[in-house]
Amino acid sequence: MDNPTFNEDDCGSDLDEISHSFICCVCRDLLYKPIVLSCGHISCFWCVHRSMSGLCKSRCPTCRHLYIHFPTICQMLHFLLLKMYPVAYKRRENQILEEEMEQGIFSPQLNAQDTFSTMVFESNSSSDPSSTRKGEAYANTDVLMSDSQVQDDGIGTLVEISDGNSEVNRNISVEEKYCKQVSVADVLCLECKQLLFRPVVLNCGHVYCESCVIIPAVEMLKCQVCQTSHPRGFPKVCLELDHFLEEQFPKEYMLRRDGILLKLVDVENKLPTICSTGTAKQGKPAKQGENLPHWSDPHSRVHRGCGCDSCGIYPIIGDRYRCKDCKEIIGFDLCGDCYNTQSKLPGRFNQQHTPEHKFELIR
Repeated sequence: MDNPTFNEDDCGSDLDEISHSFICCVCRDLLYKPIVLSCGHISCFWCVHRSMSGLCKSRCPTCRHLYIHFPTICQMLHFLLLKMYPVAYKRRENQILEEEMEQGIFSPQLNAQDTFSTMVFESNSSSDPSSTRKGEAYANTDVLMSDSQVQDDGIGTLVEISDGNSEVNRNISVEEKYCKQVSVADVLCLECKQLLFRPVVLNCGHVYCESCVIIPAVEMLKCQVCQTSHPRGFPKVCLELDHFLEEQFPKEYMLRRDGILLKLVDVENKLPTICSTGTAKQGKPAKQGENLPHWSDPHSRVHRGCGCDSCGIYPIIGDRYRCKDCKEIIGFDLCGDCYNTQSKLPGRFNQQHTPEHKFELIR
């Protein structure tokens, strides 16, 4: 898919009121379905996917940090932005949906009624076909919005329908109003249940305080919510989100900082090995030859342009298992490790995959 172009004239003045922390570094527009890379930088779902290499390791568009896993959307950030900027976020939704309809390729549907802080995808993502059918991923918009007003929960559309075309009502005062309604409850750590402090986002999209993430001595780091493994070491702090939290909640942030510093001093004095602050162990060391370009090894079996719908590795290296029953343009694939662990996560591109579907091995 071609990279989207950004036209300031098309966006009107709504970007003037959006925090710089939430402007995508690729499309220079409001982040939509944000993904946080392991280096801590944030971009839109499609901006990340389009910038990735289907042949070898990819680089962060901002810092050029190497990575090979396509992370899951950070749902906490998604719903935070939807609450803060309902007008601009609806404009982005309409824009992206139009592009997806033209291409026949869709990003995951995220439902506002779900509790994003504890969201775990169901193994059978197509239990309600009307909510995820290709081309109807956003059809049930009455849950999120009404035609001309913002609902009491702060998640609304502010959209006027005229001759079948959606026109965003650019009422910046509404954006300001709902930005002020953001509370600490919208940005809690999934482990300590307090305001996030130096937040890190795992590959699965769940967010923790840096000090709340403990790296196991032997096993890979796992998310405590969804139990999925976080590949390759400790993620870096998402500084843009951290700066936003400090500005939005200065008193609470200061209390969290002081409390964590005291806690870390106490822990280091008693048991200095039980808590990781991101400067100690960085997970398993890279295997021999892992940092070499994959195409330079004739035995690596790189599946160009094919990624794993479970762990997000892109491209798949080694055994690839392709679903024979998923007929979408972007099919459903698993790497060997995820297939062997019988991963039940849904597709990353809104595929209608079910546990009953059959796989074929592609070497």
